[in-house]
Amino acid sequence: MRDCCVWSRKVRSGPSSADDSENRPAECQRDLRILAVVPSGFCFGLQNVTLGLFRHMSRVAVCHFINTRWNDGEFPRRLTELGIQHSATWLGMFSRRLDRRNLRMTLSCLVKLPIAYYDVIRLTRRMRPDVIFVANYHEVILLWPLLIMLRRKVVCHMHDPPPAILFQKLSFCLWRLAIGRFICISTNVRERLSRLGNLSSRDMVLHNGVEVSGLTLPRRRSDRLCGQFGWPETVLVVGITGQMSAHKGHEDVLEAFRLLTQECANLRLVIGGKQQEPFFSHLQRRLERDGIRTLVGFAGWLSRSQDFFEAIDIFVMASRHEEGFGLVVAEAGERAVPVVCTRSGGAVEVILDGQSGILVDKNNPGEMAAAIKRLARNSQLRMEMGEAGRRIVLQHFNLDDQARELARLLADREVRVRDGRF
Repeated sequence: MRDCCVWSRKVRSGPSSADDSENRPAECQRDLRILAVVPSGFCFGLQNVTLGLFRHMSRVAVCHFINTRWNDGEFPRRLTELGIQHSATWLGMFSRRLDRRNLRMTLSCLVKLPIAYYDVIRLTRRMRPDVIFVANYHEVILLWPLLIMLRRKVVCHMHDPPPAILFQKLSFCLWRLAIGRFICISTNVRERLSRLGNLSSRDMVLHNGVEVSGLTLPRRRSDRLCGQFGWPETVLVVGITGQMSAHKGHEDVLEAFRLLTQECANLRLVIGGKQQEPFFSHLQRRLERDGIRTLVGFAGWLSRSQDFFEAIDIFVMASRHEEGFGLVVAEAGERAVPVVCTRSGGAVEVILDGQSGILVDKNNPGEMAAAIKRLARNSQLRMEMGEAGRRIVLQHFNLDDQARELARLLADREVRVRDGRF
């Protein structure tokens, strides 16, 4: 790390467009230059992880992000706040679905793709990056002719591999040629990726990490959410947060909570995250139907995730699909909050079942309700599991450590640029 991360000056600049990239002064003299292709329309788990890693990375490397012009403004705004250079161009997404909406999206992407290629080529020639970092396979598929032509090191930070169907296996043989190294966010992700085709020893597992800050133990819950919803401080607050969509299992949590209200009258439920339609309205209708509307609050999006976890007693991650990692589980652990979690992909790698949390089957509200009730009725167990979760995060999922290791992998000098492989 000392050989490749010594800088003569630290430069921070604001946003720019791909069209004016050559007008920026070449002030940086750092040894490692990273071009990150992360076309993000919204900010969810993948984007939050990437921002956290590159907040650390920008201290030891010259970083420039290429984003998509199809975005809601949140991702570029946060890049600007972090002082990370970024450009925007027309990077979209292809879809195999043939409905009107997806056909329109694919057509728009194809029409604008030559502009995106031109912008990427110009920026690459201007910046001369040591490594091109892509945040998932969608960007590789979109840019693979360029990635091969530009003859640069390419690292794919793999969060969510495609399903191992025949079409995806055949396409993997093609776009895999552009990748020098996969860095998978969990063992589960690497295993799923290996079902598409052969991997090598260069293709690593580096778990995600979360910001760690001081915490007085035993923890005391803040009154932020109870105050927001007018609940007495004596209630026990269960929380779920993240992307508000059906595959995250919100409806399973609501059903588990409905089953519990007859036995645990002091329970309250808080749902965090952006209130995405039409699913948000669907959840509200379900609350009215089940007669538990006054027992459930929607916290909305909080800029500081710790504010949410500090104000709950039990966290539930109810995903119905295979999570790449389950960042919210690590975030709960960092705040010493006990977790009830479905057996969902990489999320099980963050929890020691029975020690730092309780694992339950997917799509099983009854089992979830039993696990919540077990924690709700035993304050000592909540404390012990929460503190065990924090120890695990400090040891294995500390963002500082993960960012340093990622920087080391990106700065690896033993690269054969000829075939783009490490």
